[in-house]
Amino acid sequence: MIASLHGIVREKFDTSYILEVGGIGYEIFPTAQEYFTLEAGQTVTVYIAESIKEDSYTLFGFSQLPARQAYFRLTSVSGVGPKAAMSILSKHSVEEVDTAIAQGNITLFSDVSGIGKKTAQRIILELKGKLVSAPNKKDLSADPAYQALLSLGFSAAQAGTVIKDLPAELGLDEKVRRALKEIGR
Repeated sequence: MIASLHGIVREKFDTSYILEVGGIGYEIFPTAQEYFTLEAGQTVTVYIAESIKEDSYTLFGFSQLPARQAYFRLTSVSGVGPKAAMSILSKHSVEEVDTAIAQGNITLFSDVSGIGKKTAQRIILELKGKLVSAPNKKDLSADPAYQALLSLGFSAAQAGTVIKDLPAELGLDEKVRRALKEIGR
């Protein structure tokens, strides 16, 4: 399994590019945002997700490891294939996907071409509590407000998403009050 490649972007096509690594050119399919940031001659490191089928072998490339992890999580959901996962990650950042999963935002997924309402619901159901990125995983277990939300029955994902956005200088009561207000929206 190829985990990452480091090389030079040799040529760009409509939706892919050739990455030359040690004299071998690999065709990589990136997300839309990453495609537009690449230029021929640029040296890059790309995290790879392989899609191997009976009649094709495709390499999907990500500039950041959390995006690759998000791809694997999304494709683990029944009914979400490689192209659907890439469509989601082309339209939304990993953080937006994580927030949508934590908050049960079906619209974020169903607005993506090729993702229907049932698939969007399945994504949220299967990935809730298994968030992909970890910007809010700064060890919230020591935060009393986070612990209070957990004891009130909120999931770790819900509590973490809300607590990470609150100013650190707030007192426990104010943090919990604001967090409950935010979750209630």
